[in-house]
Amino acid sequence: MSPRIYGLLLSRFLSALGDQLLLFAVPLIVYRSTGSIRMSGLAFFIEWLPRVLSLPIAGQISDRFGGKRLYIGADALRALACLTVALWVADQHQVPIMAVMLMMGGCAFAYAQAFIALETSLPQLVSPAQMPTAQSALQAIDQTSAIAGPAAASLLMLWLTPEQLLWLTGSAFALSAIGAQCFCPALARPDAKIKRPALWHHWRASGAKVLGHPVLRALVILSVSVNLIAGLALASGAAITLGRFGLDPRHFGSLQGSVGILAVCVLLAVPILLRWLSVYRLGIASYTAIALGGLLMASAANYPLFVLGYAICFAACGSFNVFIRSERLLWIAEAERGSLISLIVLFNQLSLPLAGLLISLADTRHGPQWLFYPASLLACLLILALHPGLHRQAGTARVMAE
Repeated sequence: MSPRIYGLLLSRFLSALGDQLLLFAVPLIVYRSTGSIRMSGLAFFIEWLPRVLSLPIAGQISDRFGGKRLYIGADALRALACLTVALWVADQHQVPIMAVMLMMGGCAFAYAQAFIALETSLPQLVSPAQMPTAQSALQAIDQTSAIAGPAAASLLMLWLTPEQLLWLTGSAFALSAIGAQCFCPALARPDAKIKRPALWHHWRASGAKVLGHPVLRALVILSVSVNLIAGLALASGAAITLGRFGLDPRHFGSLQGSVGILAVCVLLAVPILLRWLSVYRLGIASYTAIALGGLLMASAANYPLFVLGYAICFAACGSFNVFIRSERLLWIAEAERGSLISLIVLFNQLSLPLAGLLISLADTRHGPQWLFYPASLLACLLILALHPGLHRQAGTARVMAE
């Protein structure tokens, strides 16, 4: 990969760092301001619903206007939203929960645009043979930021409040947008002569292609079950840390940091593991680890066990995503990447706002931990049902044989 690509990866790191700071700060802001697990779940629902529903729009925009401009605009919007709320809090000396939730919704919408822009631009920047390595690099960037973000936030919490962290979040997004403008190579513009169908008809046709394809359909089902477990963990992590176990916000930083450390170790091991395993087998092993991590979180009677289950779950998500991303690119034509990938990610992430909604509606007397039991057991049943057929058809399962 060229030096300019490494510059773009640095820009992506700053964007991912901003995401991590936001994921650290917002749950603490909401729970400390309201003291309610239900409000934490509702905030997570509000954060993820626009992120998910905007994905098909992101695909259309990327296919029509190109990924570079979309990526830069998305991070610029997130920078503006975070810095506006931070300025409001500094001026009014109070936390406007409604403004925080609107900021979350705006950042969620922009996240979807940046995610799809990068996914659709990557095949123009690296060769097919380098794609698993590039995907591993992106996962490593995300997970490295998962260490750096919470670690830096935990240290800064000695002097700053969670609300003041929004200044750093907005700055990270702004630097990411500037870096992408400077380092991103010139990409081929979408062919303006291609006649594209109306949005609704396009979604319906894309949905039929995804759900009618046996491999893509199986990948969606597995991803939905994984994201339900991850969504429950993300939506309840701050509330369980501060409420269930009675710890302070710095312990929430250790929770997030432990995830990043283990996840980076796993992703650094991916190229080595792929010498003996197919991408498919790595994906199935990662999926199994996520389900086991969910069961451990459900049964954890003390905080270290909860942290262990949380870390196993999210560390395995990184290597599972390497499999998902590598496999689906084998079945999607280049001209349809933006549209189909955006719709696939929409299906995959529908369980994230569902997780927030489940927590907001759950019986608060027993806490949210019990919800991990049905989610993890469902994941186990799905892999038992889908594995035989998927193993026969998956392209990544045949790489080692070839």
